[in-house]
Amino acid sequence: MKYVFNLNVALLFFAFVLITSCDDDDENEVTKLEATATVDLDAVSSSKFTLFSFEDNAVVANTDSISTKWDIGFRGTTIILNGGTSGPGLASGQIVSGIFDELLEAPATGYASDSESKAITGSGGWYTYTGTTAVPNHAILPIAGKVLVLKTADGKYVKMEIISYYKGNPDTTTSTFADLNTRPASRYYTFNFIYQPDGTTNFETTK
Repeated sequence: MKYVFNLNVALLFFAFVLITSCDDDDENEVTKLEATATVDLDAVSSSKFTLFSFEDNAVVANTDSISTKWDIGFRGTTIILNGGTSGPGLASGQIVSGIFDELLEAPATGYASDSESKAITGSGGWYTYTGTTAVPNHAILPIAGKVLVLKTADGKYVKMEIISYYKGNPDTTTSTFADLNTRPASRYYTFNFIYQPDGTTNFETTK
C-alpha cells in the first residue's frame, strides 16, 4: 500500500486495498500493495513527539507513548522509532541510498534501534541544513535518494521517503521560500511510504 504523506493537523484518509495475484509459472501467491493517501500532521511541539501508526494510517495520542500503538514519532527534525530507548516496541530502521520506487525489497540486515543516538539521523542523514552558505538560507532540505527502511513496533516493514519539512510541501526554489518572512511554516513533514502488512520484506506495488 502506498501512502503519500504531509504531516499537519488536518487528516485526509484514503482506503487501502490488498491485492493478491497468482504467478502463472510457479503458482506462488504474491501480495502486491496498492493505496494512496495524503495526510497533514504537524511536528511543531517542542516538548512532545507527534506519534504515528503506519498500519492505521493515523496519528496516535501522546498518552499512548508507552504502548506499541505507534511506530514513528516526530518533533522538529528529530525522528524516533518505537523501540530501544524510545519505546516498548520492536521498531528499528536505517537510511539507504536509492530511488524510492525502485526499492522493491527491504534489506535483510543493517537495522538499528534508538539509543542515545537515534537510528534515523538528522542533518547529513535525511536532510541538509543550508545555513548561510547556500540559497535558500537556513533551510531544512531533504536529501534526494535517501530512503528510510523501517521495522514497525510489531516488526512489519515500511519504506519511507521524506519529501518536505515545510507546510504544504512548497517549492523551495522560489523567492517566496527564500524570504524568511514569507517562507511557509517549518516542522511539517511531507513523505511517501509503503507499508507491508503481511510481515514480508516485499515492497512491490501494482501499477
